[in-house]
Amino acid sequence: MDRYIYSIMPVSSDGDYRAKRVSLSSVAGEFDLSVHFPLDRGLPKEGKEFDLSRVVAEIKRATLVIADLSLERPSCYYELGLAQALDAKVGLIARSGTNVHQAFGRNSVVEFDNLQEYSSAVRRVLVSSGL
Repeated sequence: MDRYIYSIMPVSSDGDYRAKRVSLSSVAGEFDLSVHFPLDRGLPKEGKEFDLSRVVAEIKRATLVIADLSLERPSCYYELGLAQALDAKVGLIARSGTNVHQAFGRNSVVEFDNLQEYSSAVRRVLVSSGL
């Protein structure tokens, strides 16, 4: 069975997205995990609905959900809410100084200051999740 991390993170609004994606995939590989980036499956075509059942199924199958709450994106909080409501195992990360809004576990957010620390933050989440 495919063991994977379901990634919740800012995409177009985060200039560091590509570098974070590479780091996340690299660290996941150290734990024999792949990473599921939801947008790799494509955005709904104009006029089509967001496929909630697909997202729910993918979150349920995930070994771990990692939510990067940097930049305070509403879409990230939406997906995080789904994951937490589904009782998925979730790890939270954010750039230091990010105002973390209403999220269960907000006091356990693993912070990072820069891209060099991002990999370490992800690794800490994986270790603390028992993976």
